[in-house]
Amino acid sequence: MCFFFFVFPVAGCGPGQMLSDEQNGTREKAPLAYYEATLRPSEFDEEVETVQQSHGRHGQSVTPVDLPSDSTVVETVEVQGFRIQVFASANIDEAVSARETARTKVGNDSVYVVYDPPVYKVRVGDYATRLEASQRLPRIVNLGYPDAWVVSDKITLRRVTRIPRPGDLR
Repeated sequence: MCFFFFVFPVAGCGPGQMLSDEQNGTREKAPLAYYEATLRPSEFDEEVETVQQSHGRHGQSVTPVDLPSDSTVVETVEVQGFRIQVFASANIDEAVSARETARTKVGNDSVYVVYDPPVYKVRVGDYATRLEASQRLPRIVNLGYPDAWVVSDKITLRRVTRIPRPGDLR
């Protein structure tokens, strides 16, 4: 009896989906979940070191880039804010598909997939206040997301900063 409970869970751990048909010479596109399950980052460590050595950066410091005399930089800061959640699923492929659909519908707003185990959530926007998100919510609902709602989340604020000329530093 114990053998039965041990063999079947182990037997289910093998490769699940045939990615290519050897006889016909065709290849199927595997779902993203397959690639996530089979990725082994440690297999690529030697390749990273080889590339760094070939570029001459291994063990050497990189010189800073000379900026023009007057330039601007976009700074990103993560702060607590609000987003509008439009979709949730336990399947990452469904969430990625919903994100792409949402990107085409919402226009200029950023669209994110957030993983909150065991659910992938698709969220729209980076709103600093709940009021901003609540004002945007009716538009999102009218785009075909009747169950959309405002949620608290870490958001990315982007700010353009001017770098003064060296003579302006006083």
